[in-house]
Amino acid sequence: MRWRECGQVASETVARSYAGEIFIDVPFDDTDTQYRKVQAFLEHPDGEMRFDDVRFYVVTLQVAMKNAHHDEPGFWDRWADNF
Repeated sequence: MRWRECGQVASETVARSYAGEIFIDVPFDDTDTQYRKVQAFLEHPDGEMRFDDVRFYVVTLQVAMKNAHHDEPGFWDRWADNF
């Protein structure tokens, strides 16, 4: 199962440090075997989280792409110049 470290949705007004977030590359699909494995590891059958300090979020592509302009070359340099 593919995963990688990630951060919260970037903000142009707030700086946040890494807090242990990871991106798990599985579709949000109750019929998908990989999704069910992740869900079973993180949640009890009633939907309660197994770990008090873990949250399981689904981020839609629309939300994930909200800040796509942050990936444009030079964006953060220009942002820092105007900070």
